[in-house]
Amino acid sequence: MKNQKMKKSNYQKFIKMDLSRIAFLLFAMVSISFITSCDKEETVSLPVTVTGEVTDITGQDAVVSGSLTSNGGSKILAMGICWTTEDRDPTVEDNFTAVGEFTPNGILQEDWNYAATLNGLAVKTAYKARAYASNEAGTAYGETISFTSKAGKTFHTLTNEMIDTYTQEVEEGPKESLIDDDFETYWHSAWSDEPGAEVMPLPHHIQITFAEDKNIGGFQFWTRSTSNRSNDPVKFDVQTSTNGTDYTTVWTSETIATQPRPADNTIAFDKNYSSKYFRIRVLDTRTTGLTHTTMSEIKVFEDGMLPY
Repeated sequence: MKNQKMKKSNYQKFIKMDLSRIAFLLFAMVSISFITSCDKEETVSLPVTVTGEVTDITGQDAVVSGSLTSNGGSKILAMGICWTTEDRDPTVEDNFTAVGEFTPNGILQEDWNYAATLNGLAVKTAYKARAYASNEAGTAYGETISFTSKAGKTFHTLTNEMIDTYTQEVEEGPKESLIDDDFETYWHSAWSDEPGAEVMPLPHHIQITFAEDKNIGGFQFWTRSTSNRSNDPVKFDVQTSTNGTDYTTVWTSETIATQPRPADNTIAFDKNYSSKYFRIRVLDTRTTGLTHTTMSEIKVFEDGMLPY
């Protein structure tokens, strides 16, 4: 099964281009047929095409299968999947993805069963799609199917009252800096011998308490500055709780290579986890063995492309 992607373009230009490739061949065939078989009429009908199923839906693309069951007695000049966001049957005047390898004999039967990838979709949007096929008689369509692209990342609003940290340096880096949208500020866990600093070994956590259960599929964080610091976090786990007291680890990351500000570091889980209480824990830093860590900003999100 072959799959050939094509960007949105003018279908009439596309089909005209294919027709020009075989114009001379068709003229020669018609001439020979007229000379040798003037008394024989050949009827060409529209091809018959079937729309299959839609699979592998994300927030940006989807795969739709199709098949051709009859060429209508003529060479297949083009075929594929067309789609639209409007509430109607799509046509090739909308978006389309062509499939099949064009030859002087048209698209061969070996390409008549296919899967086409529809690219450039918008997130969380309803689409209608169907198969199409064209021969000398015109363009025929299969039945229309509907699907909805998946949502992208939905970020949850965090407030100062919702977050808490395991340790806090007294003279710098308050926890509020994690959510102030200011990359010049930062949070810093306890590291000094100042009274009340309470330096503790890793892991250190940022605790988030929602008013109700929320789905979280990942988070973004920004390091403290453009330089690479030895206490940048590089490994995490996530814990959830049913009562805000007893926490269970539900996911652990690999060691990551943090990127300096202003680039964000996006950490995606294996699925969306649902809870009212979350802890994002720093398990290790760029230099192993440190007892403190720091971070400029953090954002948590539900990921519409992950399972629940």
